[in-house]
Amino acid sequence: QLTDFRKRVADQLGEEIEILTEIPHAVSRNGEIVYGYVRHSHFSKADRPVYTGFSFDRRGAVYGFEVKVLPPEAPTEYSEHKTKTGLRLPFDDEWYVSWGGRTIDVNQHAISPDQRFAYDFLVKKDGYTFESDGSANEDYYCFGRRIIAPGDGIVVAVVDTIQDNRPGDMPQSTGNTIIIDHRNGEYSVLAHLKLGSIAVKPGDEVTSGQSLALCGNSGHSSEPHLHYHIQDTPVHYQASGLPLQFQCYEADGLEVKNGEPRSTQYVRHLKQ
Repeated sequence: QLTDFRKRVADQLGEEIEILTEIPHAVSRNGEIVYGYVRHSHFSKADRPVYTGFSFDRRGAVYGFEVKVLPPEAPTEYSEHKTKTGLRLPFDDEWYVSWGGRTIDVNQHAISPDQRFAYDFLVKKDGYTFESDGSANEDYYCFGRRIIAPGDGIVVAVVDTIQDNRPGDMPQSTGNTIIIDHRNGEYSVLAHLKLGSIAVKPGDEVTSGQSLALCGNSGHSSEPHLHYHIQDTPVHYQASGLPLQFQCYEADGLEVKNGEPRSTQYVRHLKQ
């Protein structure tokens, strides 16, 4: 069966000619650790990157296996946009860029117009985002960590009513969210925040580096992490995403004065 499947892949997609990214990972599903491998590559008969992913449990049994052509990135008028707001990373200490970049192979958000340049951040240690079996939110290194204002502005919207998910569950809801108006046509969206942790309300002035909330696992989130993007209006899901450049940070040990982190990098804010 596997031989037949490989032949169908070759017939439809051709041969793999270039590997773009490779990412090993470990996730928790119902208290059991599942190990996986994902890669994105070019195939000779496909005009889009191809996703190949498989996962297996601790006993070596296959948990999932998939090969698919990735969809195109959402069109955007803002590819040359330079961030007006003096943005810093919205956390202290070292975090991992789970999704980030301008193309679909490094950023699953790129298919959505409002989240075209969005980021997912979490904390990863020795290849894992959690300790123990990962069945509880408290097992995850980023859960409950401080989330801070990425720039000066005024809070225009807050959601703080959504329960945090059990890891592995992913309901279709917005999650606990803060939206900040930076008063220059840029609006920060910080999502998946911990229930009851938001320390600001609409109308509050905030300054860069100010504590806003704690990292959670609310909304459309399979495990605790921070979702962050900027957009051109304050209306959630009905705006256009904007590229964002962070200032003064470290990526994989190298200082960056102004840049866009990419998937798989470890990043940390540098104090000025």
